[in-house]
Amino acid sequence: MKATLSPVRARLAISIAAAGFLLAGCGTSARDQVKSKVEQFASAAAHRDYGTLCSQVLAPSLVAHLKGAGLGCEDAMRIALAPVRNPALSIGKITVRGSKASVIALTLASGQTASISAIELVKTSHGWRIASLGSNLQNATR
Repeated sequence: MKATLSPVRARLAISIAAAGFLLAGCGTSARDQVKSKVEQFASAAAHRDYGTLCSQVLAPSLVAHLKGAGLGCEDAMRIALAPVRNPALSIGKITVRGSKASVIALTLASGQTASISAIELVKTSHGWRIASLGSNLQNATR
């Protein structure tokens, strides 16, 4: 016999499940949150999801900097990512110091030289956001 939930019980079950997901995120370490944000960046960039990059991934200060340079964030991301084909990002060392974090990452794309870069993040009222897409560490040491 098939069991069915009443509409009230179904809403209650959904509410309990949602609360469980929210509480599960509360125990996430800052390091895990930073890693997740960089992974979100990689995914959004690979899928050319400029809206997500501008509204959920990049720090407000970086978005404001782009606007100050006369570019809308989505237009700037479209231009920056236009030549990138089959991007991949591998996360290395993650360092968190208070409200700032850095991630050493290896970036790859078809037809481009791989590079090791530092990605800087800042903690905002909406969580961790990328403040700088980083400098090439290979060039920085020369």
